[in-house]
Amino acid sequence: MRFTLLVLFVTVSILFSLVNESSAQIADYNTMIGVVGGTNIGGTVKQFISYNGAVDLLVYRRWKGWVAAALYEHHMDIREFRGLEWYFGGGAHYGIWKDGKGEPPWVYKIDQDYNVYGVDAITGVEYNINRSNFFVGLYWKPAYNFNEYTKFWEDEVAFTLRYSL
Repeated sequence: MRFTLLVLFVTVSILFSLVNESSAQIADYNTMIGVVGGTNIGGTVKQFISYNGAVDLLVYRRWKGWVAAALYEHHMDIREFRGLEWYFGGGAHYGIWKDGKGEPPWVYKIDQDYNVYGVDAITGVEYNINRSNFFVGLYWKPAYNFNEYTKFWEDEVAFTLRYSL
């Protein structure tokens, strides 16, 4: 688990470092940090790599375990409402539940470590509050796990509160 999270962190860090700073300055903001709350509770870091494209790293608790997801999101303005945009995209996730500490719904009693990994889709809306550095959003993120005992998670919905740096 630690090795996988380390690899994920290094990959995202390299991706962020490869972004050409001058081309990323097209948007009003490049990096956003925030909190996520809904069916999961955690944190998020979003880095814009182009005017419409962003990489979003989510780390959150769910069912007393931890899940990390790396997503690419394509943003589009909703012209009728200033400051409101919607996005869609996809990526991958990895989750872990430790022996005796987690209660994933697919097991009666946890007596071993459980790991899940799979692919995600995401769609959501984001609103810039009064043209400030604060953004609120709502997303739906269904996921498909490659493990035999979990398969499809369609219930992941969360609010976000982000601050642009």
